Amino acid sequence: MRRISKQFTYPVWDEWRKNSFTQGRTGTFTYEGPEFLTFEVQNDKESEDYGKESGWCLWLKQDLERPTAADITRVTVDCKENPLLCEIGNDEGKESGVVLRRQRDWQVLWDAPEGYPDVEYTDELEPRDVYDEQNITYDFEKGEFNIGIHDWEATGTEMGLTWQQVRDVRDQELHDTDAKVGQTDAPESIQTAWLDYRQKLRDLPAVMQEKGFEPWQAIQMFPIPPKDMRDPDTASDPADPYRDGAFAVDVKVAGLKAAGKK
Repeated sequence: MRRISKQFTYPVWDEWRKNSFTQGRTGTFTYEGPEFLTFEVQNDKESEDYGKESGWCLWLKQDLERPTAADITRVTVDCKENPLLCEIGNDEGKESGVVLRRQRDWQVLWDAPEGYPDVEYTDELEPRDVYDEQNITYDFEKGEFNIGIHDWEATGTEMGLTWQQVRDVRDQELHDTDAKVGQTDAPESIQTAWLDYRQKLRDLPAVMQEKGFEPWQAIQMFPIPPKDMRDPDTASDPADPYRDGAFAVDVKVAGLKAAGKK
């Protein structure tokens, strides 16, 4: 299939990870990929996934010739007409995207208390920062696609977390690292690092409340474990799930468990 290069302008949120577009901010990007993309959409109205994109986008002849299930409808998009959708939905990946994510500058969004990691943001945006590739839906009545916003909730942040749930996650982390205390065969520097880490865990709820943070913000600023558990230097990739705040993904599950929802 013919490939195209199409520059486009797209709406950008008012603030990092906030689902609000009242300021008229925009970004410019260039879609580079197949001229047409075919989306596979769930068409069963009884399914909770009705209207959702069900899998990979298709553009290769052999994939397009493959039979599809009865509850799937294929919808082909002209990427010259809708480059934003194609950029978000295109699964092939680009080296230029990897380079952008690794080289762009990050700034402090929330200045964490001393000893805790800041939450950062970048102004060097790409469409996938703003729009959620995991939440593409199709409106059969209107015949149009909708793309979810990559806001805090889409990153796994539970906006309704309570301080008790934060403490529950903290307590579980203390429990999981009990064995790290009293390692007589470990260097003193390692033992001290674990003691400091665990003290920061204990102090976290009070320290964060004193600074005026909400529970959903505090959960993203858990202290980083010492290197013998998880090397923070390996988390330099912006695609790392910990990039938007320590435990951003794990805490969602822990929060659900604490609320009795999982």
